Amino acid sequence: MIRKVLASVLVLASWVAGTIVGSIGAPAPAGAQALTVGRAHAEYLPALDGSQPIFILILGSDSRPGTPMDRGLADSIHILGINPDAKRATLYGIPRDSYVALSTGGMDKINAAMPQGGPPAEIATVEALTGITFDYYALTGFTGLIRAVDELGGLTVDIPYTFAGAERVFEQGRRKLDGPSALGYARTRHGLIRGDFDRSLNQGRLVIAALKQFKGDFAKDPSALYRWLGAGLRNVQTSLSIDELTRLAFLANLVNPKRVTNLVAYGGTATVGGKSIVTLDPSNLALWQDLLQDGYILAKDIPAQFQPNP
Repeated sequence: MIRKVLASVLVLASWVAGTIVGSIGAPAPAGAQALTVGRAHAEYLPALDGSQPIFILILGSDSRPGTPMDRGLADSIHILGINPDAKRATLYGIPRDSYVALSTGGMDKINAAMPQGGPPAEIATVEALTGITFDYYALTGFTGLIRAVDELGGLTVDIPYTFAGAERVFEQGRRKLDGPSALGYARTRHGLIRGDFDRSLNQGRLVIAALKQFKGDFAKDPSALYRWLGAGLRNVQTSLSIDELTRLAFLANLVNPKRVTNLVAYGGTATVGGKSIVTLDPSNLALWQDLLQDGYILAKDIPAQFQPNP
């Protein structure tokens, strides 16, 4: 039971964080995995007694039919830090066009590591960039966000400002989004002041909304679990033991959604070899070190240039 709870929550988080790119709307290929959950390092057993923070790298693959999920571009990258003792967490997005040193060699966009070396290469690239060693990773290429949100009766999201998407205007305030609207909210880049940077923040807002709604539904009626499972769980592949999954799920469930900090790496834009890239600012290093210490970053400690718009 707990194994499926963890899987379903990570499925929805990963859908929001990553499957909103690429082959959206296409049916999942036969036999495709909705979600892969595993240890970031097979030889390392994370401490799950609450004494240390947990770090999970959430990756969204843009793999098309015929391309394995773990060989698609990592078009959505979010660091999830969890501090069970403080009941806090942080979602730290990294723009997919960030120009960095790849673990597979050379400089390129950060999302290019996975096609060359799978999740291990993407994990190693992000670890070298941030200095954070990950305990687990979650990878998804499943494209069922619309159906999942609709099966859940919609998703209530706190929209901080009004902006126009491709199909509709998203008004400021608490809004209940159906599946197509949630997809549009997560995919919109044009029309946002900071483009991909603000899109990453919006993806984080949907993850937080999903966590808040899941916890609220479960607190009111534990049988709501089955509704979430039906919407979120299709096929899960994991090498983790039931005991490890149980403890991880218990620790993650302690997090208060109001204590989840959502931010995206700060940087600028440039062109290299005709490609548009993101140049990450060195000021990210201090925040990554802050996150590494205890698994979360307080909003008051985030520099002004990282603050979301407007």
